[in-house]
Amino acid sequence: MFNKKLAVIFAVVFIDFLGFSFILPLYPDIAARFGISATSIALLASSYALMQFLFSPIFGRLSDRFGRRPILLLGSLGSAVSFALFGWAGSVGLLFFSRMLSGVAGSNVAVAQAYIADVTGKEERTEGMGLLGAALGMGLVLGPALSAFLGRFGLGAPAYGAAALSLINFVVIVFALKESLEKKLRLRRFFSAGVALAEVKNYSWSERLNLKPLVEVLRHPLMSALLINYFLAMLGISIMQNVAGLFADQRFHLTLSETGYFFAYIGIIMIAVQGVMVGRLTKFSGESIIIILGLILTALGYFLIPTSRMIWTIIATAGVAAVGVGLYIPSVNSLISKNSSVKEQGEIFGVAQSLVGLALIFGPVMGGFLYDNLGSGSPFFAAGLITLTSLYFALRGFKKMRRLEKSSFLKHKS
Repeated sequence: MFNKKLAVIFAVVFIDFLGFSFILPLYPDIAARFGISATSIALLASSYALMQFLFSPIFGRLSDRFGRRPILLLGSLGSAVSFALFGWAGSVGLLFFSRMLSGVAGSNVAVAQAYIADVTGKEERTEGMGLLGAALGMGLVLGPALSAFLGRFGLGAPAYGAAALSLINFVVIVFALKESLEKKLRLRRFFSAGVALAEVKNYSWSERLNLKPLVEVLRHPLMSALLINYFLAMLGISIMQNVAGLFADQRFHLTLSETGYFFAYIGIIMIAVQGVMVGRLTKFSGESIIIILGLILTALGYFLIPTSRMIWTIIATAGVAAVGVGLYIPSVNSLISKNSSVKEQGEIFGVAQSLVGLALIFGPVMGGFLYDNLGSGSPFFAAGLITLTSLYFALRGFKKMRRLEKSSFLKHKS
């Protein structure tokens, strides 16, 4: 299963996530250096997610037209430039510009998902999506540790290190990653570029803001249920992830090293589940059962975390949530892929990634507001309730899927 193409795309996505997570531990020092408030730091983080929300459908659509490889190259080069600007920035305005550019470049995650869908069969797709999740987990575990090491050489050093990794990513794609779309299809799309550019002039504002592909995809009864489920699940994750460290510090007075070990533990669980367990479990039960199980475990973990009064209990309850997230993400990505046509893969994953970006824009703000005004445990209870709501939409989607399968069977039989 882990063939050369998947190995290369795994490395590409891993370096992308590693480069992104380099920046995360630097926000407190940036606030002190530039004299900006926590709200400004939150807006700085949200600017990345906002750009990813707007540009993921564009990147997905362009990859459907011109191929996955050129768009992945463009994204890696853009990431290198944005990280270099971040390290060099001497003003708040340039900081915001660099993060917005990084968000645009980071939209190539949707293209990586489409690439995996191109090179795997339906039976292998869940395992392939699991490798994507494992790359995310590894990047989030190793990135902050490497940032802490490079930070000893100055505030800009981690950002320059991330830029170097993105350049390495660019070289890997140039020399090791082959295009996943057929040559004939790529040529046809290349020669239609002039038509595509001419069409842009006639786009309505909803099309320019990428609302049209979102609306069109959500009109599909099955896909709408899956994508609403995906959005709500990611909203639950984003609500609690930024306050988890604050909660653990308030409740157990963890040191910086202990907090790092705690998040590394979460990342390792997600890596193990997504990279090893998901593909094997899906062969026995299918994605639907894994999604249901993942959402139940995730919600259970969220509800139990605020009740933790001893360190071993929060380790156990957070582990339950991590297992649930690890089961859920690759399975829902696989199911979305299996229920979309080959021509729509890039655009649909682009829409899905935009919804993730939307969750990452509003989720942290909601989590911070609840934490400050309703208590440290409230974001986890809210995340649990939202996750159960996402489970409702998943069950609706599976019911529609069974109807379609039954209808197709009866037509074939007649």
